[in-house]
Amino acid sequence: MDVQRLRVLTEVARTGSYTAAAQALGYTQPAVSYQMRRLQQAVGAPLVVRVGRGLRLTEVGQTLVKQADAIFSALRAADQEVASAVAHGGGLVRMTAFQSSCMTLVPRAVQQLAATCPDVRVTVAQAEPVEARRLVRSGEADLGLLCDWENEELPEGEETMLRLELMTDRRVVVMREDHPLAGRSSVDLAELADNDWVMESFRDRFLAACTHLGFAPKVVATVDDSLATQALVASGLGISLVNELGLHAHLSPGLVCRPLSNWPLRRTYLLLWPDMLEVAAVAAVVRAVRATADQAMTTVAAPRRAAGHPLPAGG
Repeated sequence: MDVQRLRVLTEVARTGSYTAAAQALGYTQPAVSYQMRRLQQAVGAPLVVRVGRGLRLTEVGQTLVKQADAIFSALRAADQEVASAVAHGGGLVRMTAFQSSCMTLVPRAVQQLAATCPDVRVTVAQAEPVEARRLVRSGEADLGLLCDWENEELPEGEETMLRLELMTDRRVVVMREDHPLAGRSSVDLAELADNDWVMESFRDRFLAACTHLGFAPKVVATVDDSLATQALVASGLGISLVNELGLHAHLSPGLVCRPLSNWPLRRTYLLLWPDMLEVAAVAAVVRAVRATADQAMTTVAAPRRAAGHPLPAGG
């Protein structure tokens, strides 16, 4: 099958119409229609069906799009491997990562790379896991640093990709040291029902847990920056929930953090297409991130054991 026709198919799948796909690719609409007809003839089955004013992939079309993503990944890996060989193991690695990892794992990994692989260059784009997953699948990023929860199933879209588990961390309550519960070793969410909250934008799990416990939390501030969150908590505006990893970088004076009881651990992992591990520069970044995650996991091991929490297996 022609690779360019596969690109047309994936763009039709993404945009939902021949016209939009043509605009995205810089083609005419008849040219897209022609490429799709030829591809369907080669496959021997319909790849799309019309639904209202748009198009929907058939089961065969969905299968082919998944395979096309893997093909494009192999081509990108081959291109980068050649470039890496020319650069004697160096090269550019485009990485996407979630917020707390950008404060901890990523800068430490970059420092390690500067010392061990100075010819490897890294660019970083902060993104939530859903967007990061899309960036890696589409090839807009070579490597993704993502997170999810220990009781969740494999996220959709990762079935054919390589997932490298790194570490786990806990959800913790950040409060002033004069808070009535600051002296506890851990805190249950139900005990915090009457508090005001400084929370991040993505808080569906938190809201669902509060609803399950029978209360509606009073969110007095919505902030997605860790330092701003801590500053507002320190001012007495409210308390917050953050992930343990983000506090490795900084915890403001006058604040304490206490693990939240009965809350799943967060898993941090690397996501990439398997072929990308053959690229020397990408493999170097993976090694650096894994070493940094191992160090971070060691940092939290002693407090967990002291609190009676078994240490989960790291990556």
